[in-house]
Amino acid sequence: MNPYDNPQGSPYDNPHGNPRGGQGPERVSERAFDPIDVASSVYEHGWGPGPVAPAPARPVPSTPVPFLPHPATTGPDAAGQPGRDRPAAAPGVPPAPAAGASGLVPVSGEEPGAVHHVGRKPPAYTPEPTGIADVGADLYAGTLPDTVVDGGTFGPVTVRAASVRGDSHRYRGECRQDAVLVTRAGDLLLLAVADGVGSQQHSQRGSNGVLRLLARQVAHKAETLLACLRIGAEADFAVLMGQMVAAVAGELAKDAGQWGLDPKSYSTTLRALLVPADADVTARGFVSVGDGGLLRLREGGWTNCEQDEDDGALISTRTHCLPEAYEQTRVRLITDTRPGDLLVLCTDGLALPLLKEPDLQDFLADRWGGPDVPGLAEFLWQAQVRVRSYDDDRTAVCLWEAAR
Repeated sequence: MNPYDNPQGSPYDNPHGNPRGGQGPERVSERAFDPIDVASSVYEHGWGPGPVAPAPARPVPSTPVPFLPHPATTGPDAAGQPGRDRPAAAPGVPPAPAAGASGLVPVSGEEPGAVHHVGRKPPAYTPEPTGIADVGADLYAGTLPDTVVDGGTFGPVTVRAASVRGDSHRYRGECRQDAVLVTRAGDLLLLAVADGVGSQQHSQRGSNGVLRLLARQVAHKAETLLACLRIGAEADFAVLMGQMVAAVAGELAKDAGQWGLDPKSYSTTLRALLVPADADVTARGFVSVGDGGLLRLREGGWTNCEQDEDDGALISTRTHCLPEAYEQTRVRLITDTRPGDLLVLCTDGLALPLLKEPDLQDFLADRWGGPDVPGLAEFLWQAQVRVRSYDDDRTAVCLWEAAR
């Protein structure tokens, strides 16, 4: 029997809440089901994008608000008061963060210049992109950007994310096969990374597709997932996430079929974090299929949060991949977070050197372990620091826990 069942009549068929009327999360059925059937029901019942209600009009600020935060160390900003360089926020526009308000103020303390490297010798490849993917060979691959950077603030956390094409792909003019996602579903933040398998021709479709499909699943079940995190219901959370990943796998395989492609050519890993906006809910939901990393930086020291998981999965040349290996989904709740912690969710392009190279550990700990969060440009410069012999795509999402 497959534990990721979602039979007819399951409470998860009801998108409007708990049919039992209880206050806790919905109970999850554990009977077997076929993810391909789930994917078919998704398409048949029109769960794709529907009509979008117009967003409420935002008040137009009468005074321009700075796009970037000013340094919070001198002048009127140091006291958190409006001044000549910091106009008061217009009604309805949140003010720029004051110094010390959350313990995490985006401040640029380092001028990004040439891409840095650690170790005695620089990598053999040039540090900047060279070859460009050809749209004539593959339109999808040829239109993927070399680099993606993202970030924001959500409840008690600040996020920075970057996905960079690896040196070997740049040299050969091949596309980036990693993908990254930073989004939200109501009061739930979804952070995810995916690593398309290099030996599969269309794995970039798989890595990008799996993140979008997971986001749709999370949007449908956000309230139930949030309830599980709020009360620490790890068993229910694990079963529901297993069902959702299995459904994602079915939809991914169906998409490949619609293009006349082998589903295996979409092979991709997946790892994701779910984070509540409520500062009083400190549990973070973690789900993964295949290799990659989840590391914590605390008080200057790095910890592999998966060290008690599947032995050798991180460094194996063979890894579980979607859409085939949905039964290998691993789920847990992270309940030991502390104020000031940093969680790094990443593909093996960063996980491998970060676990093996002390110079890289020190470089990133020095820049990510303080009270200030780097700006987007600065974070990108830091995240792509190079290490000889590591030339894979590199994708990382960093989650800074605010001081409380």
